[in-house]
Amino acid sequence: MFRISFPAVLLCLVGGLLASNAMAGTPLSYNRVNLSESAQIEVDNDLMVAVMTARAEGRDAATPADEVNRAIDWAVTMARSVPEIKVQTLGYSTSPVYEKNTIRGWRVSQSIRLESTDSRSLGDLVGRLQSQLQMQSLGYEISDAQRRRHLDQLTDEALARFQARAQRIARTMGRSGFRLVQVHVNDGQHAPMPVARGMMMEAARADFSVAPARIEAGSQTMTVNVSGEIELRED
Repeated sequence: MFRISFPAVLLCLVGGLLASNAMAGTPLSYNRVNLSESAQIEVDNDLMVAVMTARAEGRDAATPADEVNRAIDWAVTMARSVPEIKVQTLGYSTSPVYEKNTIRGWRVSQSIRLESTDSRSLGDLVGRLQSQLQMQSLGYEISDAQRRRHLDQLTDEALARFQARAQRIARTMGRSGFRLVQVHVNDGQHAPMPVARGMMMEAARADFSVAPARIEAGSQTMTVNVSGEIELRED
């Protein structure tokens, strides 16, 4: 003879009711469509960016550190004398130099970042600084002010295209409209465009008067992507 446990039956009934209520509380979704749109524009690079490095080696850590410190201090002072140029010091590094598993000396380096919308002034400064610093990278990017200005315009345009396409889909499917379920806006990121690095690194080995590099700013494509999901109305 089988025995039926009342608590077990009660637990099953309660579990079933909870599951039924949970399903009833979850609205069913039909007629959902995923779509995406974008807007883009070609923008002239207007911000010149240079990264320059001072390096030195010596048998003790103090000697190359002093040499690098003096070179960076000189470079920062030179940069600050030009109002149109913004200067920022970057990472400082001290590392041992090994020979046959024995430390034979120390290598010290530090970099600075220079940026300006006045490419002529920055190009002239870079040429002067190469008497003591080496060129790490040199390129152009879009300034924050110009990026923000175009970003607002592109966002409005991309969203308008998204809405127009959603309306077109609803109309083509014979529906009166749509409900927006979710939407994502992605404006992307643009890295600086390095140029003429090899040429400038070679020029850094010269003694003083280094001619300014010829660099074309070029342009970049700014893009805003909008993607999302809509639900077509039944009525």
